[in-house]
Parts: sequence; C-alpha cells; structure tokens
Amino acid sequence: MLGGLQLLTTSPLTTSPLTTRTAMAARTFPASNGGDKQTFQNQDGSTLIRISSGDFLMGTDDAEAQRMIRQYGWRADRFDDERPQHTVYLDTFYICQYPVTVAQYSRYLEETGALPPDCWDDPRFNAPQQPVIGVSQDDALAYAGWAGLRLPTEAEWEKAARGGDGRRWPWGNEWDSCRLNALEAGLGRPTPVDRFTAAGNISPYGVCDMAGNVWEWCLDRYVVDFYEQSPRANPRCAKPEVHYDGYYVLRGGSWYNGAERARCAARYDRFARMRRRHVGFRCAQTAVASDQ
Repeated sequence: MLGGLQLLTTSPLTTSPLTTRTAMAARTFPASNGGDKQTFQNQDGSTLIRISSGDFLMGTDDAEAQRMIRQYGWRADRFDDERPQHTVYLDTFYICQYPVTVAQYSRYLEETGALPPDCWDDPRFNAPQQPVIGVSQDDALAYAGWAGLRLPTEAEWEKAARGGDGRRWPWGNEWDSCRLNALEAGLGRPTPVDRFTAAGNISPYGVCDMAGNVWEWCLDRYVVDFYEQSPRANPRCAKPEVHYDGYYVLRGGSWYNGAERARCAARYDRFARMRRRHVGFRCAQTAVASDQ
C-alpha cells in the first residue's frame, strides 16, 4: 500500500478476476490461454493475439506533449495524467484482435439471461458487427468471466496499441482522420469493428480498432498521478473503492471524441456502473507460465 493506493502486479492474473460487483455468469468456457501460439481462437468467437514479454514506453514525456500542443493546439492539462513517461515491463499476454461485438454479446445474453445493455434495441447501435455499447465495467467483467477471459490492464492495453516505440496512434505519429471512426469522421455512431482495418487502424502487433469507435474498459482504477508511483513490472492500480469514488480507466477514444482522445497514451475515467453509447470493451488473457 502506497499513498492509499494498492499497487498490484498482474503476474499471474487469473482468468476472469471478478469482483464482488460482478454479475453472475451462467457458464464459463474452459480457459484457453494459447500455449505458445501467436494467436488463438477463443470459444466466444474472439481471436486473441500474443503480445510478447518485454519493455515499452508508457505515457507521454514533456517534450512530446509540447510538440503536440504546438502542432494541434491542444490544452496542456490534457497530458497531466500521462506523465511521467516511464518504462514498463509486461509478461506475455494475449488480447482480442477486435472489441466485443453485438453478435458476441447477443450469444452471451442468450446463454446467461443477463440484462441487455443500454441502446440494445436502437438500430443505430445493434448491427451484429458493431462493437457492443452501453455496457458498464460490471457488464464487461461478467462477459469476460463467461468467456473464460478477463479485461486488459491499462498497461497491457497501451502496449498492445502502440508497441515499443512510443508512437502517438496505432499506425504512427501523424494524425489521419481516414484511418478511424473519430469525431472528425462525422459518422455519428459506432462502425463495424473491422471497418477501418484496411485503412490502417492496426497496431504494430496486429490488434485492430484500438483508436476511435468505442472507449474500452480496463481493469485499473483511475488515479490521476498513478504513473508517479506505479511499479515497473506488470502494474495495475487497484485502489479500494470508497463510497462513490469508483472510477476506472477507459482507453482508445470513440466516435464521439476527437484526435487527442484517440491517442495510444490518452487516459479517460468513468464510474464503473456507467453505461454510455460510446463505451465498449475488448478482452484479454494471461499466458501460461511456459509461454513467458
């Protein structure tokens, strides 16, 4: 415990680290942790991609923040919670190539009897290959447990999005509004998760749709200055919830937000029980010990 924060490492993270807030899961698939494969197909229909162990740069350094402020005219305080930039080591893990879709979530609802998310019957948001939206973090945790998976930590999400070179967006350092569904695209709703794959919304590891479309829930509690004291290896912020301060990290930006929010290092926070039409999730999985 440090300064009221519980600093956890995620090695090993068990499959589906469900909390007391998490809804029931009627059936859990056998754990599928991929062995030493580069990808594996989970029984919920997701393809998971292997992210090898090693270091990466997390956050934004002062000089880079100043360059973006000058280049794009963004507010300086947008970068406060991304500093200091620091080197993080992560064990090998797997992450879903795409966010969870409406079709996948529909199967979960059918098999568990769970309540549908917000906007489930709205035709703007319920096409089978759109990302599911209107889900709380509780909902995301429950789905992950049913699928034999878990949510990614904030550090895992960022490494999967930007690789090891500290790039701004999954494709590189130059903004290109044609590569993603962000506010600048003017589409006004989520698009199918593979809509911008051919346009280049792909990370160095081959993970897709990590910029724009929908914000994605992570496991971590949100603390603005967490980077000042986070562990070097496998960090996860697990500050205990007190009353109604249970804010958690979201990553990736959305169709409702612009370029600054779609950066790999951009952090966002919302109450765990919040459901919004621009928030979804993707799952992850811990690698077996022999795959580290």
